[in-house]
Amino acid sequence: MSIAKKIENIRLDFADRDAQAGYRLHRLEVYNWGTFDRRVWTFKLDGNNALLTGDIGSGKSTLVDAVTTLLIPPQRITYNKAAGAEVKERSLRSYVLGHDGA
Repeated sequence: MSIAKKIENIRLDFADRDAQAGYRLHRLEVYNWGTFDRRVWTFKLDGNNALLTGDIGSGKSTLVDAVTTLLIPPQRITYNKAAGAEVKERSLRSYVLGHDGA
């Protein structure tokens, strides 16, 4: 079977507009995680897609690492991977202690 024929036979199972397939993040709360300290920081997603943007050092990778901590086994986590950082730049210990990398 040709590649074109194989591609033609692929069926994508997208959810319709009124329903969203799979697991969906509705809310993320961080407290004393890295530099997100002194209060509960709440990000309400309501199960929708979201785009995380901000300046360098604003905490984008820190939030990604918070979610990663909940989803990935500890021995397989590479923190700050989203920012292309060195393997040992951040750790669970540094996040819990509130290190800011400065």
